[in-house]
Amino acid sequence: MNDKVTTPSEAGFTLIEVLVALIIISIVGLMAWRGMDAMMRGQENIEGRAKQDAVYIQLIRQFERDCQEITSDSTLDLPSYSVGDKNIWWVRRYEQANQSNWIIVGYGISANGLRRSVSRPLVNKTDILGLWQPVLRDPDLVSSNMKTSLEVSEIIYQEASAITNAPSQGSISTQLAGFSMRWGIKNIPFPISRSCLAGTSL
Repeated sequence: MNDKVTTPSEAGFTLIEVLVALIIISIVGLMAWRGMDAMMRGQENIEGRAKQDAVYIQLIRQFERDCQEITSDSTLDLPSYSVGDKNIWWVRRYEQANQSNWIIVGYGISANGLRRSVSRPLVNKTDILGLWQPVLRDPDLVSSNMKTSLEVSEIIYQEASAITNAPSQGSISTQLAGFSMRWGIKNIPFPISRSCLAGTSL
């Protein structure tokens, strides 16, 4: 009777060895999955932040364009800006179809965050004064004649002030030099600060 003797090199894996191998593979797979998940979340956060930064850049550029086109007080025989607790407004030049018009533009805080509001294009002084005089009386009352052109929900407060120069010789009123703005962003300790001079920006 010939009995075949099985040498150790011909023996299979034991159950314990298989279980240990499976456990090791599972741990490595879990670590790899967590690493991939963290990378994907990081990429999503970066993309989201980039999109939000683009909105802030759009806001700043729009503010600068509005500032550069401020109408002088002499055009209206009235102040061309109005500052309230919540809103700041001014009259600016506006080119449309190679024709010079004017619009009223304002920045203020609403329930949905920072809002830029604009009027329809105004073609003459009578049109301007019809919309502008109520704004001068109460800058924090937003007229239904104004439409929202930009809204930034992450901005939760605004501090706005007018920069003025001393009255010129023979004048009793101060002259508008520009505006200073601070916009507070939700969950970010440092606000966006921007100043502009009438006809240019800082």
